[in-house]
Amino acid sequence: MKKRLIPWLIELGISLAVFLAVAAYRGVFTGQDPAAIYSGLCDAFFVPGVFLFCFGILAFCAYGGAFDIFAYGAKSLKLLFTPFGKPEKHQRYYDYKLAKEARRQRPKPRTLILGTAFLLAAGFCLILFNQASG
Repeated sequence: MKKRLIPWLIELGISLAVFLAVAAYRGVFTGQDPAAIYSGLCDAFFVPGVFLFCFGILAFCAYGGAFDIFAYGAKSLKLLFTPFGKPEKHQRYYDYKLAKEARRQRPKPRTLILGTAFLLAAGFCLILFNQASG
């Protein structure tokens, strides 16, 4: 249980550090105007949210095998331009893909979930900002 919780806490800690840095930069802690505070909070939630969400999408694609063709291409180029050494039998892409599928782990959606939570908080702060400034 504790082993599964540590990656969540690490990602949350980094995200909160980015949140606090952006919030301090935007003057959330020293501001007097509610609209300015909500605007700063919206920005502070949005920055780590968009980074986490984008990294989560990239990780989800990588776990799904979307980038296997690039790894296979790089391996093929290496074999093509290596004149010395023991010649290897070139593996077909289908065989390479099956071997990668057998070793592939399940996707870990924690980055995507945390990013979505931060983006939802940014959307909520945006609604509060629109009500305070309107």
